[in-house]
Amino acid sequence: MLLKKIYELPRPVLDFIRLTGRVGDEKGVNVYAVGGFVRDLFLGVDNFDIDLVVEGDGIAFAQELAHRLSLRLISHRRFGTATLLGLEGFKVDIASARKEIYETPAALPVVSFGKIEDDLFRRDFTINAMAVSLSAHDFGKLVDFYGGQTDLKNRVVRALHPLSFIDDPTRILRAVRFEQRFDFKIEKKTLAWIRRTVRRQMLHRVQKHRLRDEIVLIFQEKTPFKSVRRLSEICGFSYISPRLRFQKKWAVAFAEVGRKALWFKEWFPHKRHLEPYVMYLCLFFYPLSAKEIRKAVFAYAFHKRESLRILSLREDFQSVRRELLKRNIKPSAVYRALDPLSYEVILLISILAPHPRVVQRIENFLFVYNGQRLHMRGEDLAQLGIRPGPAYKKILQDLLYAKIDGTVRTREQELAFLEKLTVSHK
Repeated sequence: MLLKKIYELPRPVLDFIRLTGRVGDEKGVNVYAVGGFVRDLFLGVDNFDIDLVVEGDGIAFAQELAHRLSLRLISHRRFGTATLLGLEGFKVDIASARKEIYETPAALPVVSFGKIEDDLFRRDFTINAMAVSLSAHDFGKLVDFYGGQTDLKNRVVRALHPLSFIDDPTRILRAVRFEQRFDFKIEKKTLAWIRRTVRRQMLHRVQKHRLRDEIVLIFQEKTPFKSVRRLSEICGFSYISPRLRFQKKWAVAFAEVGRKALWFKEWFPHKRHLEPYVMYLCLFFYPLSAKEIRKAVFAYAFHKRESLRILSLREDFQSVRRELLKRNIKPSAVYRALDPLSYEVILLISILAPHPRVVQRIENFLFVYNGQRLHMRGEDLAQLGIRPGPAYKKILQDLLYAKIDGTVRTREQELAFLEKLTVSHK
């Protein structure tokens, strides 16, 4: 069955993994596909992020593949890992088989070379601790020391040993993510190990950037609310920020993010790609004060685009909402209120303030005001006798507002408007 699934892979992927097996045979090393790629083969889920493990020098093996396929290579000598760049339609990471020793809880492990059994034992869950041999003589043979195939059939997430979460508490977040993604259940003993780790507050001791990466992965799931709710039940969020609590209203808001993202993609395919996971992050942190949000995003070193949007929702929502709720405001006032904001925050305002007036004005901004273009340019101002300088921006801005308000429409009307406006600037 597994071999059949392998042969059903897209031809470029199949050809590549067969090549790796042949190169391994030539070099006298065993090569395996491991982890999520193998898990998803069993589940029938497309996953073309391929992790290869070599019982030998993984970097040297990667260099040989890169040479044969004319690919670029990024290597990390300290960890014995490499990434091949330039493959079309799939991604490949290559590592030496290794074992890990955690000298202190929640710290990064000490890594040394090992065999495939060692490499699989260091992984988080049995369903991710399977490998497939790519060597020619046993191509497609499953390597499953820890019962991952059985756990897939039984739909459970099981850790490999009692200290798994003490060694790496971020596995708690991963356990929940896989449980909710696949509609599995965390196995009883594994859940007990998680709860013991939570009682010892081990999540508070993990390096913040490692937690950040796991938090972002949760919000990049198709239905992150399920994972957020489950995390709340198991460990809460105090390790992220002391006052962060689960919000029942997230259920509706998160679902609306999904609908809004699809709506935006359908109507505005030409605009910048929307990032729904950032919208979920914004909602997640919104219950905190601006001061608490600044502290959290700084501590976790979120990317700038994430931090700015998370903080923007908290700082701008109420003032923009009040502006959009006013009965009689010009279109240019709507534009001025919304133009500084990201599309993610604008759509979140329509979710958090679903008043018909707010929603209609946001749609007017997106469909009509945003992207308005002027006929006049800086060179036209120069011809009118205005010296280049800061005044250009203000004059053209006033002209844009006039156009949004419908005061001017044609090139001739723009020119007439400028002639009147520029008298005071000569």
